[in-house]
Amino acid sequence: MADRPRIPGGSAPRLLCPGRPGGTLAGAGRCAPTRRDAGRVPRAGPAPLGRRRRGLPPLPELGRRRRGHARGRSRDGPGRSAVPGRSAYRDRPAVRRPGLGDGSRPCARSTEGGVVHVSADGESNTFAGRATHVVQAGVVYGGVHGRGDDLREPALPVPRQLPRAATCFTDRSDVLAALNTVATTTNGVATVSGPAGVGKSALAVHWGHQARDRYPDGQLYANLRGYDPLAPLAPEEVLHGFLSALGAPADRVPGSLDAMSALFRSLLDGKRVLLIADNAGSADQVRPLLPSAPGCFTIVTSRDRLGGLTAVDGATPVQIRPLDTTQAVELFRRLSGDDDGEDGDEVTRLVRRCGRLPLTVRIAAQQAASGTSLEELIEELDGDGRRLESLSMSDERSGVRTVFSWSYQQLPPAGARAFRLLALHAGPDFSLSTAAALIDRPEPETLRVLRGLVAVNMLEVSGPRRYGYHDLLRDYARERVAVEETDEVRAEALGRELSHYLRMADAADRVLVPERQHVPLERRADGEAAPFPGPEAALAWCDSELPSLVPAVGQAVQLGLDDVAWKLPVALVYFLRLRRHDTYRRALSDTAVQATRRLRDQWAETWSLICVAGAESDMGLHEDAMRHFTEALAISQTIGDSRWQATSIYNIAWTLRLMGRHEEALERQQEALPIHQSNGDRRGESITRTEMAASSLALGRPTAAYEEYERALAGARAAADLPTEAKSLHGLGDVCRTIGLTDEAMGWYGRAVDVRRRVGDLLGLARSLDGLAGQLTAVGRTAEAREARTEAVAILESLGNPMAEEVRRRLEAGGPGEEPADPPSGGS
Repeated sequence: MADRPRIPGGSAPRLLCPGRPGGTLAGAGRCAPTRRDAGRVPRAGPAPLGRRRRGLPPLPELGRRRRGHARGRSRDGPGRSAVPGRSAYRDRPAVRRPGLGDGSRPCARSTEGGVVHVSADGESNTFAGRATHVVQAGVVYGGVHGRGDDLREPALPVPRQLPRAATCFTDRSDVLAALNTVATTTNGVATVSGPAGVGKSALAVHWGHQARDRYPDGQLYANLRGYDPLAPLAPEEVLHGFLSALGAPADRVPGSLDAMSALFRSLLDGKRVLLIADNAGSADQVRPLLPSAPGCFTIVTSRDRLGGLTAVDGATPVQIRPLDTTQAVELFRRLSGDDDGEDGDEVTRLVRRCGRLPLTVRIAAQQAASGTSLEELIEELDGDGRRLESLSMSDERSGVRTVFSWSYQQLPPAGARAFRLLALHAGPDFSLSTAAALIDRPEPETLRVLRGLVAVNMLEVSGPRRYGYHDLLRDYARERVAVEETDEVRAEALGRELSHYLRMADAADRVLVPERQHVPLERRADGEAAPFPGPEAALAWCDSELPSLVPAVGQAVQLGLDDVAWKLPVALVYFLRLRRHDTYRRALSDTAVQATRRLRDQWAETWSLICVAGAESDMGLHEDAMRHFTEALAISQTIGDSRWQATSIYNIAWTLRLMGRHEEALERQQEALPIHQSNGDRRGESITRTEMAASSLALGRPTAAYEEYERALAGARAAADLPTEAKSLHGLGDVCRTIGLTDEAMGWYGRAVDVRRRVGDLLGLARSLDGLAGQLTAVGRTAEAREARTEAVAILESLGNPMAEEVRRRLEAGGPGEEPADPPSGGS
């Protein structure tokens, strides 16, 4: 039987009271009120675990979302999601709950979707051009909703993500009729295929706008970049956006594809939603996006016919071809304003040289409308120029590139330069600040240039102050930058962009975890404003830029910028761990290791190895982690760096504990502790003490564990290290739970919940909620316990963590159960 804490002299355990400084815990009794408690008015009910103060949804929401919020009805009618205004149990008698806050924030409604398949590039039908990413304006909040008769839920917008429909849409009655037929089937899927520029995207979007009333729960849209110089969008990235639109906040999107796909299908259950998956590259890219709800309809567009979707998933193929000559002539005349019907032969010849593709016909019509004669246009198309390789009609290769050149040559010099240089960006779209770095101009001037390019359809708006190319225009821009700019100019532009990303990532890291070691960079100029006012803004930037940051690291390697290639991944490590992007974290950290070896920088190599191993430990790859931690220790000893030596020993001990080798782990932590102390590293000392405490508790030594957690808590607070403070608070709760001090355990777990909300530590938050729920159940506060565990389950499911099933079993059983110990602090 575990020994109880002993105080010298045989007195009763004197444990720190979580309710006030200097208080003591006597047996299982509660803490006496402090002077600060005097005169306080009791709360109207138990606070919902600090959610209102932390800006997160209240706990009652979570169970409802999990149980199927699609059945809900608000006062605004069917299909309208709502946000609870207060907790369902708020008006019950007040109960003292140490360390807990009260808060909520609005949650976005959930919706469903449908499927249709389109093969071909995403060019518009009437208009030349593909539909592009549409970013829903504003911040999308969400959560899992719970039942409550007194909830008051204001309606939130239904996802309406379809891009703007093309004007002057030329008759495609046969294809539209085919889509109408497929849409009448249960959970139909249509695959629309055809060559680049044929108008697949415009057709799908046009049909979607016509049929939007059939899908009252929303329309979802994504450009999958299946045929694109950039890497195709992974299904995880697409699902992340869809889940956000359906009400799942970014910090709760699952980390694994299967978990994300399952959550997506769950949110669409019982709804009628249209889903357009544009420019798909393969059936595997699309399949995780397919809803299972009978009322949903999916349109998939691609250059490939995607026979796998037809054979396996029952999709109906719909082939789209270039416009008939008559339709192409009609489109040209309507767009150019030439309605008199003269020059019929010349117009016919022109549209044929354009390949009768809506994209190229549109550009030619714009040039004709600006005053260029038909003879001049035809002469250019009949010249020696080559058509862009992305168009599949080989006999017309010269015309497309020439058509693009008409718009390009009329750009002012600043616009033409920006059009070229922006094509060096590796991500799907770019922000105003990134564009300013690439073209080396102040942001106000850059904004004017970007607006000019948008006005002549050389760029497209992808979101608030975000821009991107149509895929064919991006190809053309990359050709131009390769031809017109020297290697030196291109390298300088990319160097400016990569330096911008490194500065921003480092600034985000310093806001998210200020007490952490940061990559060495030049200090900001005096008076220069910090880019992020707080953690929320830093996380939002990291979330939006991640699709560009990952390929940016690869560009740094290609350019030989190894200093950036190791610092950028290391600066992103904490964000990647917080969001559970463990695969990215491991791959980028490994890139950092290789870069440091090319630089022969063993100090940076040690840090990068620790980052790799930390990711491997979180992924359960303990043998790989042990190998890399041991390698980091050897290098730190060689270069005589005591900081990295202590950190490496700590992480070796951490891994040993995860492997169940507690005695060895404790010995190694005791080896690391004096090194931290001699370095004056209060944060490292506190983290090490939390691990010593955890190993002591696992070995049946609660008194030693409690003392180490107390020391760790004091050190963490002195170092302003909130993550370690939260871990120490949770650990004190573990000790009190182990020796039967239920009320005291509740207080410690409650405080851990509060701090972990502040830092955004979702996995730790779920564990602290689960620990708190067990103690609430033990004292008969079952309703509050159920709320806490419901939130814990929702968080774990959103992270794809296997512990979700274990916590769910405890939730369904309604008993206190045995909560697992808090996880280690991490090796990064």
